[in-house]
Amino acid sequence: MSQHHLTTLAAQRRAQRAIAVAAVLGAGAFAVPAGAGGTAGASSFRSSALVRAVVVARPGVSLPLAVPGGQVVRTFPHVGSELVRAPMSALRALASDSRVAGVSPDRAGRVAGYTYGNTGGVLAPVALGGEAGKRGVGYHVNVALLDTGLTDTPALNRASGRITDGVDVSRLAKGGDARTSGKFTDGYGHGTFLASLIAGGALKPGAPTVGIAPAARIVVVKVANDKGRTTLSQVLAGMDWVAAHARAIQVMNVALSVERPTAPAYGADPLTAAIEHVRGRGVLPVVAAGNDGSDVGDPGMDPQALTVGAADVSGSKTRVASFSGRGTVAGVEKPDVVAPGVHMLGVMPTGTYIYKKHPEGRTSGGYFKGSGTSEATAVASGVAAAYYSHNLHAAPKQAKAAVRDAAVTLHKKGEGAGLVRMVGPDGANAPESDAGETRFNASSWSHNAWQHNNWASWLASSWSASSWSASSWSASSWSASSWSASSWSAYGWGNR
Repeated sequence: MSQHHLTTLAAQRRAQRAIAVAAVLGAGAFAVPAGAGGTAGASSFRSSALVRAVVVARPGVSLPLAVPGGQVVRTFPHVGSELVRAPMSALRALASDSRVAGVSPDRAGRVAGYTYGNTGGVLAPVALGGEAGKRGVGYHVNVALLDTGLTDTPALNRASGRITDGVDVSRLAKGGDARTSGKFTDGYGHGTFLASLIAGGALKPGAPTVGIAPAARIVVVKVANDKGRTTLSQVLAGMDWVAAHARAIQVMNVALSVERPTAPAYGADPLTAAIEHVRGRGVLPVVAAGNDGSDVGDPGMDPQALTVGAADVSGSKTRVASFSGRGTVAGVEKPDVVAPGVHMLGVMPTGTYIYKKHPEGRTSGGYFKGSGTSEATAVASGVAAAYYSHNLHAAPKQAKAAVRDAAVTLHKKGEGAGLVRMVGPDGANAPESDAGETRFNASSWSHNAWQHNNWASWLASSWSASSWSASSWSASSWSASSWSASSWSAYGWGNR
C-alpha cells in the first residue's frame, strides 16, 4: 500500500487519538488525551453494531444524505456534513457513494496539555507594543471562541457587554440539546483564559490590560464540557453555528489541534472542510498549529486558515518555541505566523479544574500562566480583531494577508511570515498575494484527501466497531426543535 494509507499499527493508533486543545497551562500538562475507545481486533468486530460517524458531502450535495440501515442524527448544513448512527457495513457503502467526500468516526477526546519550563510571565500587549491593549482596539468586532465556555472575571465579564453567549453544543454527544440561551460558563478554564488574551481588560483599576483587543466582543461557542471533553461532531456543530451567523462575526478562534487523519501526508478531511466553509461565508479562521514541533495539526493545516505557531518572547532573544508545529502543506508553508505563546499571563477563574489542579500556573497579581500554540492563536485573534476594527467589511483573505504582511521576520525555521505585529488602518493595502496561498498545490491536496480512504482503516474489520458504539448515547434526545431556525437566529444577539 502507498505511504498515504494508514498501514501500520502505530498509524492506526494515531488515528484513534483524541481531539486535543493546543495549550499548555502552568509548568505541566493539565490533561491526558482520552482515546475514542478500545483497540480490539478483528475477532470482536460486529458488523451489525451501530456506530457514530461523520459524513461529509461533496460540494453542491444537499443534506441530509439517507443512510440505509442507519439514521441521520444531526445535519450541519452550513459546513456540509452530518452525524449518523449506522452499522459498519452501511458506512462502507456510504463511503463509496459518489455524493460523499468521506466518512469518519465521531472521535471523542478531551483538552490536553504539554509540559514546558517554569519561568516568569509575559503580558501579551506588552509583548506586541503599539496599539495592543489600548482603549477602543477591536471595537465593533465579534470573535467567535470555540472552546470550553467563558466564566465572568474582573477582566472580562457579561456586565461589560463584551460577551455574547452564542451556542453551547458541549452536551450533544451524550444526547443533550444545543442551547442558544443562558450563560455558557467555563468549569474547565481554558476558554476563559484564551478570551482574556484576546479581549481582556485590567484585573483592577490601574492594572495593565491583559488582552490585545479589549474593545472586541467574544461570542461564546462552547464545544467542550466542564471536564474538557469534546467530540468531532461537537466541533463541527460549533463551526456550523458560526457559519450560520457569519454576517455578525469577523474572526473564529479555534485552538484545537489533532493529529491529521491523512498522515503522513497532508490532505482534506472533515475539520479542514468545515474551516473552508466558514471562510467562504466571510469569517477569518484563526487556528492553532499544534504543539508538535515536527508536524502541523488538523485543522490548522488547511491552506485557507490563518495558522498560528508559538514564539517565545520571554527571554532576551525572541525565538520560535520548540513545541510549535510546522510543515509544508500542499506547497503552503505553515504556520502563517507566530505569536507570543510561552509563559503568557492571562486570567483563570479560581473555581475551574485547571486552576485547582495546577497551582504551579498561578502567579502574583491574580494572573495565571500558560504556554502553547492556543495561547499564540488567541493573541493572533486579538491582532485580527484590531485589523477588523479599522476594516470591518474586509474579506477574510484580505485580513489574513494584512496580518501576514505586518509580521516581522525572525529568520527562524517554523516562523511562517514572522512574528505578529499590530495592524493599523493601512492593513487594507496589503496585497491578497501576501495571504500565502499562491503556491497551493490543489493536486497534492486532493491526492492526499480523506475521500480516497487514506484514513479509512477504521472501516476494516481490524478496528472493532464496538469501540465506536453509540448505544449509550440516545439519538432520540437530539430534538430537532432545539436546532430550529428560530433558535439559531442571528437577531437574537447580533444587534446587541
